[in-house]
Amino acid sequence: MLELCLHTKLLAPVNCPIADFLMKAPEPPPALIVRNAVQMLKTIDAMDTWEDLTELGYHLAYLPVEPHLGKMVLCAVVLKCLDPILTIACSLAYRDPFVLPTQASQKRVALLCRKHFSAGTYSDHMALLRAFQAWQKARSEGWEREFCEKNFLSQATMEVIVGMKTQLLGQLRASGFVRARGGGDLQDVNTNSENWAVVKAALVAGMYPNLIPPANCQAAAVQALPTDWLIYDEMTRNHRIANIRCCSVVTPVTAAIFSGPARLPSNAMEEPSISSAVDGVSSDSEEDEKSTATVATLKLDEWLHFKLEYVDAGLLFELRQKWHSLFLRRMRSPFKPWSQVDEATLRAVIAVITTEEQSAGLQQPSGIGQRPRPVPHEELPFASSWRTNSRKISPKTEFSEDLLTMNSLVLNSPSPAIHQQTKYKEMGILHPKLPGDQTDQSSRISGKSVYPSPSERPSPPASAKSSKSSSLRPNLSVRYFIMKNNNLRNLEISQQKGIWSTTPSNERKLNRAFFESSAVYLVFSVQGSGHFQGFARMSSEIGREKSQEWGSTSLGGVFKVEWIRKDNLSFQHAHHLLNPWNNHKKVQISRDGQELEPQIGEQLLLLWDRIPLGDKSITLLQ
Repeated sequence: MLELCLHTKLLAPVNCPIADFLMKAPEPPPALIVRNAVQMLKTIDAMDTWEDLTELGYHLAYLPVEPHLGKMVLCAVVLKCLDPILTIACSLAYRDPFVLPTQASQKRVALLCRKHFSAGTYSDHMALLRAFQAWQKARSEGWEREFCEKNFLSQATMEVIVGMKTQLLGQLRASGFVRARGGGDLQDVNTNSENWAVVKAALVAGMYPNLIPPANCQAAAVQALPTDWLIYDEMTRNHRIANIRCCSVVTPVTAAIFSGPARLPSNAMEEPSISSAVDGVSSDSEEDEKSTATVATLKLDEWLHFKLEYVDAGLLFELRQKWHSLFLRRMRSPFKPWSQVDEATLRAVIAVITTEEQSAGLQQPSGIGQRPRPVPHEELPFASSWRTNSRKISPKTEFSEDLLTMNSLVLNSPSPAIHQQTKYKEMGILHPKLPGDQTDQSSRISGKSVYPSPSERPSPPASAKSSKSSSLRPNLSVRYFIMKNNNLRNLEISQQKGIWSTTPSNERKLNRAFFESSAVYLVFSVQGSGHFQGFARMSSEIGREKSQEWGSTSLGGVFKVEWIRKDNLSFQHAHHLLNPWNNHKKVQISRDGQELEPQIGEQLLLLWDRIPLGDKSITLLQ
């Protein structure tokens, strides 16, 4: 529902409330669910008070994960701890890779395996990360299936997570958060990946408001925790008993900095009051007078309050404001280089939260930022698009006595994520079946993009014929071009007959791209329409023969095209895609024959899948 509300805001008329717009649907969702989803989007700063998308909201609308996890990933980019968060976010987006055995004798062993991966950090998220890293190492050595059986892990789930990470990283590249080289490249955005305190800060920012102080629980396991705050992924309630799944302990300072809205009201910090260290009871003794101190209350929202000494509260409040200002600047201008002030702010935040972790006695594990060798592309899962379920979870709860067992609060697997598979057999770019894989290609689910980038394309099966018009040529790049046209009738003819002609100035580069590339995709747009009208694949070279059917005599020779999508896509859905090969202008601001940077071209084509069917109008012939 959160994703639906985000996309609805992109399409609804100006000043039209989301609930009113959705109520016009043939089968509208319940109004209460819509209102709760909108309120949650406001809580996480994806929308402002007037239901307008913020800079963060625009980015979240185009990330293929639910908004909470998307915010977690974007915070990880700014905190420069991306890779561990990508692994954790994709694990949470799909399903728990740990398998709970049916035999009672095996359940204890499975719990011990999970505890082993948590590495004494009081964190289920660490268990997810360590398990994935260990699986990748086993995979590089060729014994991943035995590893999964030994540690009660799902091999299929691990495969999907790999594909999810690839697709999510591709979107971050397209949005400018991750660059190919220099500042903002993969090495730069993983500078702090070894610091577990920083990784948990990104977790807190994404999990909010799923944050609780387990003060009311008397269980021994809870009382033994080193801090008073927990973040969690999901809560289930049974009358007055609540269980939370996938938890991590965090320090109060981390919660105070990274939780709550980015912009706090003017009364967020209350005036200091005199409080006593002896339960607030006044005393005339000199010793008790020394124990009194000025205490301020920092209110992040209606339920999340922190009490601390006034001087400390002021410093913490200022540091929090600087962090959120930095985060909002990065959301507003992801392509802009970091300033010295930005770097100094990040260093100060990291120093504070790291010191707090050490003071709480929490361990700093090693190797959490390790990035194993890339998985061979022929081993990656098949192509599809993927989305996750949205959940609204209240942070207020009561606890059962057996809430914490070992290091996992609840081990039940979450509901499977919702997957929307895309079938593009006519494009010839679906992966071949893996050896030993019993799953049919048309039903395989993963997170890999359907449009491979130059370094990600699989080789076709050995039996495939090498034909320019019927199959892709292996081991070459994929090219993308914008085709501008003044005549809608020409597009109708093209879709009817599978042909196209362009200006003589474009013929040479298109022919060269056709012979030197594995595929050439043409994205069509009629001047002044405000839309892209679909895209096609170039399936022959440009000849000398001209067509008499075009409305212009200035067009060159005819060539064959295979139309893949024929429905309109509004420019507003592509506003975030900037073409580095055209001075970082928006992709819609292109001349006829403008080539797109491959990753931007890939992301543009993917938009036809990501925008719900009802949000696109089919105006040309089918």
